[in-house]
Amino acid sequence: MPFQPAKLSTITALLFGCSLFAISIICLVFARYFFLSDLDDIERQHVLQHSLQAKTVIESLLQDQQIRSFDWAYWDESYRLVTAGDQTYHDRNLYYDGLVALDIDLVAFLNRQGRLIESRMTTSQSETIAIPAKLREQLLSPQGIGHLVEAAIRGEADIAQAHSGLIRFDDDILVVTLTPIRNSQADSPVGGWLIWGRYLSAVFPSQYTEILSSENTLVSVTPQDHIDSHQFPIIHPEENDSVLVACVILDDIHGNPIATLKSSRPREIYTRGEALIGKLTLTIFIASVLISLLTLLALRQKVGRRFQALERGLKALIQDQYSTPIKVGGNDEFSMVGEVINQILAKSSHTHAALHDVMQKFNALHRTSNLGLLMVLDGRVVEANAAMASILRYPAGQELVGCSLMSLYPHPIEPLTGAISAGQTVFDTELQAADGSLIACKLEVLPIHQQSSKALMLSVKDVSQQKAQEAQIRQLEKYDAATGLMNRHTFLQSLDHLLSKSTHDADSTLIAVLYIRIERFHNVTGAFGHQTADDVVRAVTNRLRHQIDISMLGRVAENEFAFILTTASRFTAYRYAKSMASALRLSLEVNKVEVRLSASIGLVLASELTPTAAQMLNAAEFSAYGAESAPSHIQLFTRKVAAQMKNHTVIQRDMAQAIRDGSIYPQFQPLICGHTETICGFEALARWQHPEIGHISPVRFIPVAESRELIVALGNSILEKSCAFLAEVNGQRQALGLKPLSVHVNLSGPHFSHPQLLPFLRTMLDRYPFHPEHLTLELTESMLIDSVPQVQQQMSAIKGMGIKLALDDFGTGYSALSSLCEFPLDVVKLDRSFIRRVDCDTQSNILVSSITGMAKSLGLKIVAEGIETEPQKRTLQALAIEEFQGFYFYQPMMAEDCLALALQTPATAD
Repeated sequence: MPFQPAKLSTITALLFGCSLFAISIICLVFARYFFLSDLDDIERQHVLQHSLQAKTVIESLLQDQQIRSFDWAYWDESYRLVTAGDQTYHDRNLYYDGLVALDIDLVAFLNRQGRLIESRMTTSQSETIAIPAKLREQLLSPQGIGHLVEAAIRGEADIAQAHSGLIRFDDDILVVTLTPIRNSQADSPVGGWLIWGRYLSAVFPSQYTEILSSENTLVSVTPQDHIDSHQFPIIHPEENDSVLVACVILDDIHGNPIATLKSSRPREIYTRGEALIGKLTLTIFIASVLISLLTLLALRQKVGRRFQALERGLKALIQDQYSTPIKVGGNDEFSMVGEVINQILAKSSHTHAALHDVMQKFNALHRTSNLGLLMVLDGRVVEANAAMASILRYPAGQELVGCSLMSLYPHPIEPLTGAISAGQTVFDTELQAADGSLIACKLEVLPIHQQSSKALMLSVKDVSQQKAQEAQIRQLEKYDAATGLMNRHTFLQSLDHLLSKSTHDADSTLIAVLYIRIERFHNVTGAFGHQTADDVVRAVTNRLRHQIDISMLGRVAENEFAFILTTASRFTAYRYAKSMASALRLSLEVNKVEVRLSASIGLVLASELTPTAAQMLNAAEFSAYGAESAPSHIQLFTRKVAAQMKNHTVIQRDMAQAIRDGSIYPQFQPLICGHTETICGFEALARWQHPEIGHISPVRFIPVAESRELIVALGNSILEKSCAFLAEVNGQRQALGLKPLSVHVNLSGPHFSHPQLLPFLRTMLDRYPFHPEHLTLELTESMLIDSVPQVQQQMSAIKGMGIKLALDDFGTGYSALSSLCEFPLDVVKLDRSFIRRVDCDTQSNILVSSITGMAKSLGLKIVAEGIETEPQKRTLQALAIEEFQGFYFYQPMMAEDCLALALQTPATAD
């Protein structure tokens, strides 16, 4: 069959069908590209914001650790450690629970020359160890903080400047702070530096999952990685394009890259959009193919001789600009084409409906977003998603449609619209909820065009919880958590402000500080626990609320308060103190428990004695401690008290050094045989001759040693010097053929219960050549009333070494004759209160006689101390007391004098 050219109707149908199919494909390609591109941009912005949020959390962690480190850096004990040294510092302060409570993993102290003084770090076995040498070198290297310390020492950097940042610590990253150490008044030169460290992996991101919106990981980088910081942030997909990852750079303390912070987020919006576009593409593709085939079939059947008429009709249709459907008669090609065009118009309507369905699906997609979305047109909300309704506490997003933007924005709208016009897109502001409350939000504004008008797309994130946490942190920085009162730092700021103001004002207003110390508070804590103790503190605060203006009251320590009073008369301040003391003597009922407390109040009036707030508060605190012995429990800070405080400060300052260099030494008071009145031994008594103050009584410096936790070191020093004296005395007496003497040494409660006492005694016995039975350790009755099994065990261990034990001051404390039977004692020392009346009081005489008889029946030796008169001596000799001690015979003497005396006196038989 000869070839026949295609008919015009066939060519026209093919061209029309192919063109329609090509147009559909091109539209779908462009729609898919722009739609998915917008979704990709939205997700990239979200994941970048989440990454920057995580970086901000790390920066906040650095700032918080630096702020907290000042509490230790501006502490007198820390200053003393780096300037003068303190061998017991780490035992008191650097224990495991303390470091855990401070949220740090390691701590180190450097002196002014950059030398490491002390270092501790926690281990997985819940203990602390010194920082290993390798880690110390890494920490103090130029890549660590060594460069900063060297720069400060050489004067190339501000020595008082604190630093914080990240450093590499083996395979981990350490949050480190370098803080200059000064005294608590911050008026001393820098004595050294405090280093705090915390492993970043221990807290991030595990402790911040509630505020972080994405999954975050840290990837360590090294200089060999050649990281270019200018290329960051980097956003890229992973895991077959199902997860979007944003990477930002974290710099170390020197500004060099140390790690990349990766924030990942599933591409849910992009994935759903891509699936939706795929379904739409398939649907339109099938529809286009069907339409093309139908059109080709119709044209081939109907297009013929009237094609020219069809052309004229189409021209008419073009001139009519498709304003009305084509109307044709008959049943030919023209009518069919007209029908097809009419069908195309109908298809356009259906396509609009299909696009509307697509828009509905897109709306459903954006309603699932975690961010609140608002579409604002002409100042009114035209669209809001469910997340937006949830943020503003509306039942549904539809409730917001029609609301004016001014009704949701509680502030003047003009500054907001002006900033948007100027190009600003991100705002930290507040929106008004349905119940009238204000919600803290982060607002991102995107201007768009809709319906030939300018509209605003608002992306809203609820940051109220974050703001509340920030406010709570600020509250905790300034105020006490249990009572809401000012803390010590805030109290000092308020007092300093009032003092500065009074300096410039010419009025005669006096500023007074009343320091209230609650006595017996630790008994409440020990008996009922910390929760009840906090409730008691709140009850005390409420009690004081009725006496004073509580806005000027601060809680400056666990059981101590301070109150600022402005008054025209000093007598008004005393009346306030008396009123508060009376109120606090009344019983409190807390958790159905009746608690009886009392208060000691120190009162300080602003004067030249206390020119600064810190000095005024310290003076008030010292006065409060002195008020314990005052009849009214109120102590006014006077020049006499100021001198006592100065001496107390000197004792506090020089105590540790005096123990180390031997300035606190033993004097020895002879013990006299009651039968022969010859020397049979000595008692060691601690003495301190201070170069500034002069002689300091043990009554003053021993409580200081106990409060400073130096009593064990002091006891060891006196004990060792006494052992050396005992060895020398008995060694020389043995050479002269004289019998040995004994030495009595007093032990404090902490020293007696210390775990190193027994090893120390063994060391003394090995170091000094004397027989153990010639050393007697004196204990007080108060040391025997607690933990009886432990006391008996410790006493038995001492007795097992051959050392003797004596009960000192018998009859003054918790005396019970059963003590003589219950504990393994060798000697009983009668208190001087019995001896004072023994020559004139028949009852005292009978009591001493009874005690002596029972002690002898138990095989115990009796020593009478405090003998000052001849009648007392004769009475005690009549009662057959074995040994005497008192000023009637000898006063305490230096070791050299006692040695000379001992070599002149023959020993008595035991």
